Amino acid sequence: ILVALLSVGSAVVLSRTKRAAFELPDGAQVLVKEIKTTFSCAGLHSGYYADVDNNCKIFHICHPQTIADGTLKVEHWSFLCGNQTIFNQGGFTCAFPEEAVPCEIAPKFYDLNNNIGVENAPFQTDDDVARVYEAIRSQ
Repeated sequence: ILVALLSVGSAVVLSRTKRAAFELPDGAQVLVKEIKTTFSCAGLHSGYYADVDNNCKIFHICHPQTIADGTLKVEHWSFLCGNQTIFNQGGFTCAFPEEAVPCEIAPKFYDLNNNIGVENAPFQTDDDVARVYEAIRSQ
């Protein structure tokens, strides 16, 4: 019986798949009418990125890494913000549009990801916070 349970357990583990780019929950098309799959992590630092082509209702986590043989491997996951919210590139959260960096200028804030993984680096500098505040206030 133990062998049978172990076999079933390993089969269940093997059948799991990793979440990947643009694998969004059922019903995502209700919030994002026509999902565009144009976003790419190519050339981006590890971090969180608003998807402007999908009106920032989708965001992506990019994680480039160099593996042992020197090959660059880029992991890419996609997520959907909740109803009536967009991804705020200024704070890496979903927020109401009036409380977020305007979607169309989100790429100007992609550099906020540059401190991710840097030991003893602040999440954001005072200049970063001021820049985000000004972008939100100017809407």
